Amino acid sequence: MKNIFFISLLTALVLVWSSDMCAQVTWSKYAGSPVVSGGPAGSWYRSVFGSCVLYNADSSRFEMWFTGSSTPSGGRPCKIGFAISTNGITWTMLPDPILEATPGMWDGYTVECPWVIRENGEYLMWYIGGSSFPAPYLGHASSPDGIHWSKFAGNPVLGPGTEVWEAGGVGPCSVLPMDEGYKMWYFGATIAAQYGQICLGYATSTDGKSWLRDTLHNPILVPGASGSWDGYWAADPRVLFHEGVYYMWYTGADAMFSHMQLGLATSTDGVTNWIKHPDNPVLRPSPGEWDGGGVECGIVLVRGDTLYMWYDGSPIQKLWQIGLAKSQFTAVSVGDGGITIPGTHRLLQNYPNPINPTTTITYELPKSSHVRVSVYDILGREVSVLVNERRDAGVHEVKFDGSGLSSGVYLYRLTAGSFVETRKLVLVR
Repeated sequence: MKNIFFISLLTALVLVWSSDMCAQVTWSKYAGSPVVSGGPAGSWYRSVFGSCVLYNADSSRFEMWFTGSSTPSGGRPCKIGFAISTNGITWTMLPDPILEATPGMWDGYTVECPWVIRENGEYLMWYIGGSSFPAPYLGHASSPDGIHWSKFAGNPVLGPGTEVWEAGGVGPCSVLPMDEGYKMWYFGATIAAQYGQICLGYATSTDGKSWLRDTLHNPILVPGASGSWDGYWAADPRVLFHEGVYYMWYTGADAMFSHMQLGLATSTDGVTNWIKHPDNPVLRPSPGEWDGGGVECGIVLVRGDTLYMWYDGSPIQKLWQIGLAKSQFTAVSVGDGGITIPGTHRLLQNYPNPINPTTTITYELPKSSHVRVSVYDILGREVSVLVNERRDAGVHEVKFDGSGLSSGVYLYRLTAGSFVETRKLVLVR
C-alpha cells in the first residue's frame, strides 16, 4: 500500500481537476506519516505546523512553507521555514528560517501560518504576526524565489475588526487571485486571550495589500450548535475554486484547543450560503497514533480524481508534525471539489507529439480571463480555433483533431489577456 501511494503521488506533477462537480468526504492517511517532523530539542523547529504547499512546474518540485516552534507544544514565538520535495513525501528542509520576527515592529514577537501563491514568477505570502501572544494581525511579503522575502512596508494589512466576532484579532487565511485583484478568507477571534470563539470572514483587495472587509455578510461561516464537533471553532480556512463553486476545508473544535477535526463546506459565490457537508468531520484524529490528539486543516492539491492534503497533527496537543492524506471524489448534490490555482500563465507542450491525428493541449491560468487557443500552419494561417471564451483560473485541457490537415509542422497559440505564448506540434499522417 505504501508503494502504491508513493507512485500515485510521484506522478502528480501537473495538477488538474476532473470536469465532474464532485467532492471528497473520506480521507486515507499515508501510512508513512508524518512526512515532515520537527527537529531535535533546542532547534527552532522542534514542532512544525501551519504549512502551505505548491507545485512548481518550472523546477518540477513541491515547495512547502511551514511554521516552526522551538517548543514541543508548538508555543510561540515562531518562525517560517522552507522545504522542497520531488514527490510530496520526502522533504528536504533549509536549515535556517526564511522569515522571522522583526524586533520592535508589529511582528516583533512571532511570524507563522504562511499562505503562499505564485503569480507571474513572483511569490506572494500572507502570514500571521504580532508583537505578543496571540498574534492578531496579517502581514504581506513578496519574494523572487520563495526563499528570500521582503516584508511589505505598510504591514500589517489586516488586523482586529470593529465587530465582536473579530475584535480579538485575525488568523490563518486563504488568498486566491481574481480579475480585479484578490479574495481572502480568514478567521476572526472574539477575544484576544487564547483566541476565544472563532468564525470565518471574507475580504477583497485590488493589490493584495489594502483589504476591504465584507461587512454586509461577515462572518460568512460560524461554529455549529453548542456541543457539536465544530461548536466552538470554525478556523483555518483552506479555499479552492472550480467553475463558479468555492470549496472550503476548515478546522473545527468543540472547545478551546480540544478535539480538533476537519470539515468541508461549499458555496456558489464564496461569500453567502456556505453549506457544511453532512458527513463532517471529514478528517479525524487516529487514537493512539502520532495525530491522535488533534488535526488541523492543511492545503489541498489535486490530480485527476484524487486529492492530497498536507495537514497538522499531534498526539496530545504537543509535538506538532505534518502528515499527508489522500481522498477520492464522490458525487454530491452541491458539487464539492476544487482546483489548484496556478501561479502564472503557462502553455504546455501538447501530448502526444508528433500527433496522428489527435492530441491534447494543456494550459494554465492564474486568474479568470478571456482565452483564445488557435492552431496555425507554418505560413501563419489560422486553421483552427479551439477555445474562444472566458475560462476560470486553473488547469485546462482542449483536444485538437488534425484529421482534415496535411502532414507538417503547425503552431498553437494561447492568448489570455496580455499573455501570449506559442508552441510547435508535428502532424504525421
